[in-house]
Amino acid sequence: MGLCHCCLKETEQDFCRACSKALFGGSRFSATLDFDIPQLAFAKDGTVKRISISGAQTKFSVKVENKKLINTDRGGTHILKPTLLPYYENYQDAPANEHVTMLMARVLFKIPTAISALLYFKNGDPVYITKRFDVIETGEHTGKRLSQSDFAQIAGLVPEINGSDYKYKGISYEGIATLIRENVSAADVAIEIFFRTVLFNYLVCNGDAHAKNFSLRNSVENPDVYDLTPAYDLLNTSLHIPHEQSRTALDLFKDEDDFKTPFYEANGFYGSPDFMEFAKRIGVVEKRAARFIKQAIDAVPAMEEMLDKSFLSEQGKAKYKESIRDRAKALGL
Repeated sequence: MGLCHCCLKETEQDFCRACSKALFGGSRFSATLDFDIPQLAFAKDGTVKRISISGAQTKFSVKVENKKLINTDRGGTHILKPTLLPYYENYQDAPANEHVTMLMARVLFKIPTAISALLYFKNGDPVYITKRFDVIETGEHTGKRLSQSDFAQIAGLVPEINGSDYKYKGISYEGIATLIRENVSAADVAIEIFFRTVLFNYLVCNGDAHAKNFSLRNSVENPDVYDLTPAYDLLNTSLHIPHEQSRTALDLFKDEDDFKTPFYEANGFYGSPDFMEFAKRIGVVEKRAARFIKQAIDAVPAMEEMLDKSFLSEQGKAKYKESIRDRAKALGL
């Protein structure tokens, strides 16, 4: 009996029936692909077939066809993300890192996320797969894409004007919350999800949750109605960049240059008082914010149990556990 490469529950095959349906529409897949990166990445004319390169990680667009994943320029339904470049620490753990982090967010923290899994190329190298959430799956609009904009776009941030660090320096998490209230009809619900996601990112040491890693998408029924997309690109960046300059990709507060909580002034990092102030500013009810913070701290044992089941290396598991214990301690001070 092995573990499902999506939900990590025991199953006789690589994917349990529920995850096969959710991830691949019911087709039973092996966790080992029948191709390697070169076969996937290069077209017949020698050009690289990819949808983007973000930093050190290439993303490939694929779709399910005849019960197989094939590379595609159009109509992609899934995204493949191989390992990081080898100058990053624990670079081979990147796919398993993102998979287990996304799973923890969805299962333990009830944060809406893109469904994902851990696969292997033919040569044994790990690869992360996630199902696109901007593709309509049913009804008369099946196959069409929803309009989606990240918060760098919504805020009008571009490298030509705001510099190469535009997605990190041009806006704060409080600023994103303001834009959510301006653009989302069910803003109170979206704001609470956003708060929980920012808190989760802090707990799991995701130092890359920048403005482009939060997005809005329109409704199928009403193109003028927008909501938060499911969370994506969640991972513990401290496994690969152990000495990150900042604990968060963005400042919590709009006026962080002029304002710091007494806790931050005393300790030099965010704690519960900072997240309570953040909640107050963006409109999360105080009692609910306090409960979310307590739940995050109390979730560490369940997170460690899930890490033990994950496809991370033993070193990766140990580093991940150490990092979340440290963040939980900071939140509990």
